[in-house]
Amino acid sequence: MVPDGLLRDLAARSPGELAALLDARPDAVRPGTTTTAELAEALLSRAGLSRALDELSRPELDALERAVVLGAPDGPAGPLLAAPPWDRLHLLALVHRDGDALRLVPGVAEALGRYPAGLGRPHRVLAARAARLRGGEPAAPAAPAAPAAPAAPAAPAEIGRWPAPVREVLERFRSRPVGLLPDALRCPDPEADAVARPVDWLLARGVLLPVDSRHVELPREFGLALRGGDPWGRSPQQAPLPPGTRVPDRLRDNAAAAAVEQLLRRLAALRAELRERPLTTLRAGGIGVRELRRLRTTLALEHAELVRLLGLGELAGLVVLDPDTSAWRPAPAPFEDAERPEQWLHVVSSWLAADVVPSAVGLPLADGTVVGVLTRGAHTPEAPPVRRALLRAHAALAEAAPGGHGPEDVLALARWQRPRLTRSLDRWGPGMLTEAAELGLVGADALTAAGRAVAAGRAEEAARAVAGWLPAPSRTVLLQGDLTATATGYLAPPVARALGELADAEGHGPAARHRFTERSLHRALDAGWDPASILAWLAEHSRGPVPQALAYLVEEAGRDHGRVRITRADWVLTGEEDLLEALARSPRLAGRPLHRPAPGVLVVTGDEPGPGRRRAGPAREGSLEQLVAAVRATGTEPAVEAARPGPPPAAGPALLPQVPAPRHPAPSAEEVEDLLARLTGADDVPPPPDRTDRTDPGGER
Repeated sequence: MVPDGLLRDLAARSPGELAALLDARPDAVRPGTTTTAELAEALLSRAGLSRALDELSRPELDALERAVVLGAPDGPAGPLLAAPPWDRLHLLALVHRDGDALRLVPGVAEALGRYPAGLGRPHRVLAARAARLRGGEPAAPAAPAAPAAPAAPAAPAEIGRWPAPVREVLERFRSRPVGLLPDALRCPDPEADAVARPVDWLLARGVLLPVDSRHVELPREFGLALRGGDPWGRSPQQAPLPPGTRVPDRLRDNAAAAAVEQLLRRLAALRAELRERPLTTLRAGGIGVRELRRLRTTLALEHAELVRLLGLGELAGLVVLDPDTSAWRPAPAPFEDAERPEQWLHVVSSWLAADVVPSAVGLPLADGTVVGVLTRGAHTPEAPPVRRALLRAHAALAEAAPGGHGPEDVLALARWQRPRLTRSLDRWGPGMLTEAAELGLVGADALTAAGRAVAAGRAEEAARAVAGWLPAPSRTVLLQGDLTATATGYLAPPVARALGELADAEGHGPAARHRFTERSLHRALDAGWDPASILAWLAEHSRGPVPQALAYLVEEAGRDHGRVRITRADWVLTGEEDLLEALARSPRLAGRPLHRPAPGVLVVTGDEPGPGRRRAGPAREGSLEQLVAAVRATGTEPAVEAARPGPPPAAGPALLPQVPAPRHPAPSAEEVEDLLARLTGADDVPPPPDRTDRTDPGGER
């Protein structure tokens, strides 16, 4: 039931105040809302109230908890609502004006949770529950002894005069109201000695009350007395803003630029490796130690770096689990062909919106195990709000005290700004700050220009800042006489793609090296290159003359390549007659049906189907491998005429996977304006406040 006072409060707000309310409470923007009553119902939804409470700072949450536990403050509502924290609580519609009094909106107490400020439930509630629980116990023996007189109930004000052992027990309930007690439903003994049996003494006087067979709870009245009547008195009312350490802008930007280059290079290397050898999973899920060791050796990464890289690849959709083979493979989207600022923005936007926490691997779980690599344990719906809280805290520190701020400074401010996220910040926050540094949002413990733009929701500005850090792609390589090509820095995607066709990668890093071999050149010739085009490409993209040894290797591969050609029919081989005759007599093709429809042509029929089985298609890879091996046994390198890949798509959004959809997308400006027009009955309403400082690139609040 919506109280009349809340309806009058909402109706009295100006269009500008309503716009500010909808901006602060986007969950209330719903299609079909036309009246203030419908808006009030949306504001009072449990999910909406919970999200609004998550946005409160420490002083605001303390004021609301105090009002729930002790009652709303007395005095005229006007002066209260004109100053913090009540002005913001009123803006969020968590309190409302009722005449000249201030009221909490319905549902706030429930949304705060069962234990506001770590206090238990009222004594009357717990006493009634305890009576019901004890009343359900089996009946006493038929002839019991005379019952002892009940102990006098204790008063909260007497805590300071109780014996020391009793106070020691109560100290365990200072930060949490519930404690473990075996046989909590036992009949309390009123004669229990306070020194020898303090727990029984407290049970007998109703200071501890059972909530089930194994737990007891300290009533709210005693919790307040134990903490001096004001559990919020020691909460910091001012934001912790320690001074920052001096970090030169160049040092900060160089560190961030190096991190971005390294991240994008490692993601490309990871995808290339998984393209060749997918990452297999265990039956129970996750990745085995051998697979991780193999990948770690190939990519030359530490274990922690590798698991974070895999997690970033998963959340950005760059590596995906193949349901048919249960192996992790690179996503088909040609991520490497996009411009590097676009690649970076895609990864950052996915990081903000996804529920995957790459750095969670190794953290303990409730069942005693730890979070495994690429498992559901690294997923949490709290990840996006925690990341936004960390970035906002970093931005606030950078604004108030420019310079470098360590993780503890950022976490302390984030806990103050978003106290309801404290547990999640403590669990996920340190690892997420490491991820932010690897993404270039933080450099040398200082928030970068890109990080500040991301924290403010200005995605395009962040991408431009990153583009300014990164050097232009290189289009040349250093060719050497040992048949290697060294690429220093980032190669333009077309150059890198062509080099990958011509040579085999031998390492990853800022100066990756490729080696030309007969096999790599034959692979390129199969893909459509010819010796002339290979030499022309090398001359165009070499920083010096093409080494003579490499030119000889290309020419020799070209002379030897294609003397026998394999074309898919079943299989059609064309080439010199003497070679085909030698091949037909090869023991490797013994038993295979062979046909010679014309000179220089040999047709090899595919495997015959067995009983009850369909005939395999002509493109069976095993048959092709046998043919290639048979031709190579004659001392000739065949040319395999397979379907050639088409040209790479032009750069654009199609090169990137989809960014994960936010769980709570923010309404568009048009939706907010339309709702304001319906509520105010006016065609001309003020635009909603600019919320770019509170919206991430993924579109979530």
